[in-house]
Amino acid sequence: MKGLAPLSRLAAVMGILLVIMFSRSLSAAGAGFIAGLICLFLVEGRRKGLKWACGALALCAATAVIDPVFSHRGMTVLLFVNDRPYTLESMLYGLELGLSLSGAGVWLAVLRGLVNEREMLGIFGRFSPKLAMTVSMTLGFIPRLIRKNSRIREAQRGAGLFGGDSPSGRLEEVSAVFTACMAWSAEAAAGAAQSMNARGFGTHKITFSDRRALRLKDVLFISAAVLLTVGGLVLSALGGATDFFPKVDFGRYEMAMTAVYMAECILPIIILAKERLQWTLYGAKD
Repeated sequence: MKGLAPLSRLAAVMGILLVIMFSRSLSAAGAGFIAGLICLFLVEGRRKGLKWACGALALCAATAVIDPVFSHRGMTVLLFVNDRPYTLESMLYGLELGLSLSGAGVWLAVLRGLVNEREMLGIFGRFSPKLAMTVSMTLGFIPRLIRKNSRIREAQRGAGLFGGDSPSGRLEEVSAVFTACMAWSAEAAAGAAQSMNARGFGTHKITFSDRRALRLKDVLFISAAVLLTVGGLVLSALGGATDFFPKVDFGRYEMAMTAVYMAECILPIIILAKERLQWTLYGAKD
């Protein structure tokens, strides 16, 4: 989706996130989760996609198994645990919750791959420069902190420090790595603040140079994403949600809402798949 403006990419993902977070539909949550994994495979590649898929499926399985232990509502009893019913409805409710949470996480990872820090800064900078700077620095800081944590841990292990496998040894290793990472982050923050002060950030009016102005295809894409998002939310409010208790009952408009939501999810998949095919199959002409 690099051919579209950053605002178009942000609008596509945010519309999908709005529907998956504010609609209680089992079918829509499953569709959004699968579509998000497909987009993540297309954006980040097979290795990272498999890593996210394993983590997301583990979260879904955990919520589906754990929720009936605490919630005993439902008419379809599968078994009894300590004389308490373990119901199918509670399991499906936990599955829907897991699909929604993992789907939101997957789409946020897709957004991270589609819109970088500079583009995020350009989108929000016109409305709130301080908010844009905060979001941009946060999106860039978290991956650097993770990489720094890995480097420090590998260096300490390579030097033979904290080699014990006991719980106290592992706790000591984690504490030492955490302390080093926090010291590095504090020094990096102080350096960034000094750099911003030296450049006079916040002392004069900010000007913008936008090389990615909205074009006709961006306007059409954003309009389609907004219409599909509004349509999905309206159908969900009118009767597109799943009723889990006392028994599972799909809403009157749930299939229609799921179809609208799938259409919204398919839009970025088509564009990303087209770009991947062009990159893979098309070669330069002599």
